[in-house]
Amino acid sequence: MKFSQILTVVIGVCVLASAMPASAATMNYKLGVQSGTTSDVYAADSLANAEVSGFDTIDLAIEALKQGDVDFVLGDLPTLKFYQAADSDGLSIAGSFSEEDFGIAVASGESDLLAAINVALTEIVDSGEYDTIFAATFGDEIVVLTDDTDADTATAYPDAANASGALAAVLEAGNLNFGTDPFYPPFESYDNETVVGFDADIGNAIGAKIAAAYNQSLSVTFVEKSWDEILTFQYDGYDATLSAMTKTAQRAENTDFSRAYYSSKQGILASADSPTITGVADLNGTYEVADPVVEEEDDSPSVTLVVSALTVGLIAVARRKN
Repeated sequence: MKFSQILTVVIGVCVLASAMPASAATMNYKLGVQSGTTSDVYAADSLANAEVSGFDTIDLAIEALKQGDVDFVLGDLPTLKFYQAADSDGLSIAGSFSEEDFGIAVASGESDLLAAINVALTEIVDSGEYDTIFAATFGDEIVVLTDDTDADTATAYPDAANASGALAAVLEAGNLNFGTDPFYPPFESYDNETVVGFDADIGNAIGAKIAAAYNQSLSVTFVEKSWDEILTFQYDGYDATLSAMTKTAQRAENTDFSRAYYSSKQGILASADSPTITGVADLNGTYEVADPVVEEEDDSPSVTLVVSALTVGLIAVARRKN
């Protein structure tokens, strides 16, 4: 064999050795959610193979994504878009799924308060005020609000003289208290000590409509509650819940919902290091990750050294033959 032929073989061996892929392992997708949310429920029901971590707040889940502790965060699409726009670390929306409607919740049986809220919401939507409020938060984004009113949805305010329960207490006190978890922008968050955001604007507009209907002054207060507290539906210290709450059949067993005041989808937030996916269904599977490179501490020669030795030996043989 000529030296040039031997050298060609050696180079080929070296190229093949360097091109050999590291062994790969499979890993389940790691997902972050805010505990108790519809995203949490969806993951439990539909993504049984994923490793799901629940966090007290959405910002803690997103921080875990930035740190690489989870691969994706699931949550309400508008909130994930808010964090994407506010961040410069390469966060991106990797998909959306599962349409949902938000409702204002009142204690079961509080029909008069529910009626007043529903009539106020209808007035806000029909007058075009809803579009103005929506644009103030979401700009030129287009979302079609679900009209889920039915024959049981009130069309007139309850008579003041006969108002009962929570509505009577609200009118007597001149104050409507909304319970909210104010750490969920752009729906609710703090500006200094004031709760602001889309839900705050909707709540204030509802208060103004009710005040006008009953020809009295009525202030609106947002009472800070944790999401876990809100989900107990105890209404401790507040009259209604206005906190980006998705209307679900399970929740409706413990509370009464108004007509929808916002329609959206759930979303998937990714970091620059997240695996590539084509949709939410991928999250129920596994993906390949390269095994970590382990430094060998024994005296075994490396592939490079073996190839080098082989090269020297072949060159020596070639010289002898020539």
